[in-house]
Amino acid sequence: MTYRTTMTGSWFRPPELVARLARSPTGELGPEDEAVYLAAERQAIRDQLHPDGAGHGLDQVSPGEQRVTGYTTFLPNRFDGFSKSERAAMPFSPELIAEMAESNPALAAQLGATRDAFSLPKIVAPLRYRDASAAKRAAADAVRLAREEGAAGVFLPAPSPGVITIFYPNNPEVYPTHADYLNGLSAELAKEYRAILEVPGITLQIDAPDLAMGKQTASDWGIGFYDALPLHVDAINRAVAGLPRERIRIHYCYGNYAASHRSDADFARVLPELVRLRTSAIVGELANPRHEGDLLILQEYAREHGWPNGLAFVGGVLDVKTPIVESPRTIRLRLDLLAKAVGAENTWGGSDCGFETFAGMNGVPRTVALQKLRALVDGARGGAA
Repeated sequence: MTYRTTMTGSWFRPPELVARLARSPTGELGPEDEAVYLAAERQAIRDQLHPDGAGHGLDQVSPGEQRVTGYTTFLPNRFDGFSKSERAAMPFSPELIAEMAESNPALAAQLGATRDAFSLPKIVAPLRYRDASAAKRAAADAVRLAREEGAAGVFLPAPSPGVITIFYPNNPEVYPTHADYLNGLSAELAKEYRAILEVPGITLQIDAPDLAMGKQTASDWGIGFYDALPLHVDAINRAVAGLPRERIRIHYCYGNYAASHRSDADFARVLPELVRLRTSAIVGELANPRHEGDLLILQEYAREHGWPNGLAFVGGVLDVKTPIVESPRTIRLRLDLLAKAVGAENTWGGSDCGFETFAGMNGVPRTVALQKLRALVDGARGGAA
């Protein structure tokens, strides 16, 4: 049995690209930098197709988010309604701050020193999607590069309505409630999703860490995480209504940071909401030691309720936060256990999260990431080295 493989969005950006992104006032590179970011995207795809010199690679690749500083930080370049001068800091719950201080004080100090990195333009008016040309161009470039490099499939990430509410705190003078904010974002993001999927051959990945990470990073919703969760799922479903479900995958995660994760959401309470998503694939964490046991929850859920027909689960069998390189045997074990829950035909192997979520901020070196991808494809093909 050979399982299909992919990863989760971001890949290592070369130094020249990181420098250009640092100078960009919008967090997104434009046509004047096209040659540089296209070369970086091609290399990202090649890395995924031939990791660590392998003759085989991932079945579905990503251009690696090379032209943006991060999966949410470029939004003011595409939306009206953000301040040109005022900024608002992304909130962290007291539980997360205490957890980081206890389990990874160096990271806690780094985040404290780089607080401005998570201080983004303030919302001052209802957000309106300005122009779909950048999204459509990125999708078309991804398809062309993937075909030229011989990839079987390619996906392009875009943020969920809910994750935007984490990185860009609500302004109650604009959106009186969290639900109002979500509803407004859902209607506008539908335009981006549609623009991407208008490009033949592309799969849309909706990045929705809010469906799990929101528990410890969203302290200003005015509503408890588990009460908010159904609203976030509904917001995604409204945004993708009428779009080709078979070309949509949705990623949830618990936050791409190295700490104890003791304050993470309970997957047993999250999973029933995830299966309500109008998607063909759920992309989630299973390698993070705190959540490898989520496989048991998947198995129990499937025994009690059955697994939805045609719903794939892309199991994160690589932990992008540790330099420990999983062996192909470990990969195979995790995939076989996942297959027992959701069916072999619905089982994919992937990574817990992206390898460089924000430009210049990564958990492992590129060389180690390539070794991890090599282990992934070898394990998915039955290798035991």
